[in-house]
Amino acid sequence: MAVTPKLEAIARFSRLQLKQPLSRVVLNALLDNPEFVERITFVNNRDFLSNTMVVSEHGSEGVGFELELGACQREEVSIVNGHLVRHVHRTSSARVHDPLEALARLSQFQSRLYVTFCFAGEPPPWYVAVVEPNPALPPDAETKESLEQVFDEIVREQIDLALLAIVLRDEIEQALMKGDRATFAARVPVYREIVARCLWDL
Repeated sequence: MAVTPKLEAIARFSRLQLKQPLSRVVLNALLDNPEFVERITFVNNRDFLSNTMVVSEHGSEGVGFELELGACQREEVSIVNGHLVRHVHRTSSARVHDPLEALARLSQFQSRLYVTFCFAGEPPPWYVAVVEPNPALPPDAETKESLEQVFDEIVREQIDLALLAIVLRDEIEQALMKGDRATFAARVPVYREIVARCLWDL
């Protein structure tokens, strides 16, 4: 069988000094199973992907070895002290750092596996050639811009809500001072709803 670029990338990476030496056992098993390798997609970023494996070269910043199956990642945005703060929550059904245990799990695995190799320096051309964009993320050029747009919209909406709440509170206070029950009764439910939707404490 012809050596595909993916098989070549795995073979070349397996010859490097690995942060977790037993990772080589998994890489060699992949080399012996070209059909499985066809279900591998190499990615630089595993955000929002459910079945991933990371293998790192010695000296890189990545985790030595990790197989993560059934992962679920979600993001939440909240306002803390007037600043937008992004929280990322990631859970998984299996997170394995032992390559031998991972090998056993992979022997039963039938889905697509997203693999990331972490290098001590710049990724070599033979690796860059097989890396594909993360299918769970928009293209890089749009990611930052779209996130900034979302943040801007959230901030604008929250400012509008805060201003509306201030105006309504003023109208409620005026209605109380004048004894205007109708205005008071009309404004209070709206004010409560606005305050409930506002992320700032008013």
